[in-house]
Amino acid sequence: MAASKSSMPLLTAFRSLRQAPPRLSRTQCLARPSRYYSADADAPPPLLQKLKGELKAAMRAKDAPRLSVLRSIMSANLNASKTSSPIRTDVQLVALIRKLQKSAQDAVADAQAAGRDDLVQKENQQIAILDEYVASSGVKTMGEAEIKVLINEAIEAAKGAGAAGKSLMGEVMKRVNGALEGKDVDRKSVAALLITSGSKFEEEIAYSRAVIVDDWVFVSGTTGVNYETGKISEDVVEQTEQTMINIEKALREAGSSMSEVVRVKYILPDRNDFPSVWPVLRKWLGNVRPAATMVQAALMLDEMKIEIEVTAKKGSGNDVSGNQGLSEEQTGKE
Repeated sequence: MAASKSSMPLLTAFRSLRQAPPRLSRTQCLARPSRYYSADADAPPPLLQKLKGELKAAMRAKDAPRLSVLRSIMSANLNASKTSSPIRTDVQLVALIRKLQKSAQDAVADAQAAGRDDLVQKENQQIAILDEYVASSGVKTMGEAEIKVLINEAIEAAKGAGAAGKSLMGEVMKRVNGALEGKDVDRKSVAALLITSGSKFEEEIAYSRAVIVDDWVFVSGTTGVNYETGKISEDVVEQTEQTMINIEKALREAGSSMSEVVRVKYILPDRNDFPSVWPVLRKWLGNVRPAATMVQAALMLDEMKIEIEVTAKKGSGNDVSGNQGLSEEQTGKE
């Protein structure tokens, strides 16, 4: 009986231990952080899973063309995973496939130029396979015509909301990006369609502030109008500064910059005004040194005293650092 009584406290303690929730040490708590988000966010895109299955099937069938395409996709996806922008969605994966298509199309052009019909056939076959995967991805593809309609609707909606001048572009971009979310779209074509200063002349004369073609950015002749206020200075130096500000903005929206300008054309009604604006030009382009031409010609309006047109090539950044600006005397030499 005594033995039975002495075992009671131990039995009670044991039962309490079983019922009490386990307590973790501080080290254990730090080693096991709580998850406050869904693990689904880290799951691979459904399309990627499908392509992995296709890869296995192609290996079993010994389908060399399809196997080559799928391995290219997997390799590109692996490379992307090592960057700050890994592929997390089907939309991103479709964009990646589009890049592979563009490379294949470039290869077709090179093969045609070399008279290699065998390579042309091979690349076209790969393009067709890539098209097949894009079509079956479930991601909606938008063409240029649809994008133009969407942009026009966004512009009208932004104007209706009171946006104007500099703020108009930002409001349009916000509306367009929201509408394009989750769709297969060539973002470069969207950027090209959206590069506008808000100038009334762009619509009336039917031209774009800038146009993007591959890695090239062509900025239309630009004057010193302040598009935020709609005013223009009477001073040629101030007009030149504002013109460069307008050009820099267009280049930035095109994904380029002043450091990538390779060609510039200056148009002045009075060539005698040109030397007075050299300091402004050195400020903006002194370390870039693009090819340049100055022309004397009348401009659209009498108050316009300078117009500047530039061409930039993305990835060609040319910054000639140091005090290497030309003197006014040297600049005046032919």
